[in-house]
Amino acid sequence: MKCSILGPVRKENQVELSFTDARTLGVVAPVRESGDVKGSAPVKLVGPAGEVDLTEGAIVAKRHVHMTPKDALDFGVTNGEIVSVEVLNETGRKVVFGDTVIRVSDKYALAMHIDTDEANAAALGGVADVRGKIVK
Repeated sequence: MKCSILGPVRKENQVELSFTDARTLGVVAPVRESGDVKGSAPVKLVGPAGEVDLTEGAIVAKRHVHMTPKDALDFGVTNGEIVSVEVLNETGRKVVFGDTVIRVSDKYALAMHIDTDEANAAALGGVADVRGKIVK
C-alpha cells in the first residue's frame, strides 16, 4: 500500500490509518489523538531506501478540529474539549460527527480532520467546503 509522508516532524514516529486500511494491512490500530502512540500498534514501513520496524506508532487518528484562539472564542470552545460537529455536504445530507476533539493553537488554521472512511460515509470529497456547526 502506498502512503504519504507528512510533517511537521514529531518526537515519535506515527502512522495514521483509516480502519479500512488497518484491516487491509492486518493492523489492530487504536483510535488515538495524533501524537499519542504509547502502546499503539506495531507496523513495518518499507520504501525504496530501506525499511523500518516500529514497535508502536500505528493509530486511527481521532477526528478533530484545528482552530486559532480567535476561532475558539467565536465558537465558544476550549482546547481539548470534546464536541459534536454537524456538517451539511454538497448533496444537502446532514451528518453529525460526535466525539470530536477541539485543538487550539495560534499555529493552526480552521480545519476539521477526519479520515477517508468518515469522509466517504458522509459523502465528502478530499477537501470539502462544508457548512458546519459545533453542537455541544
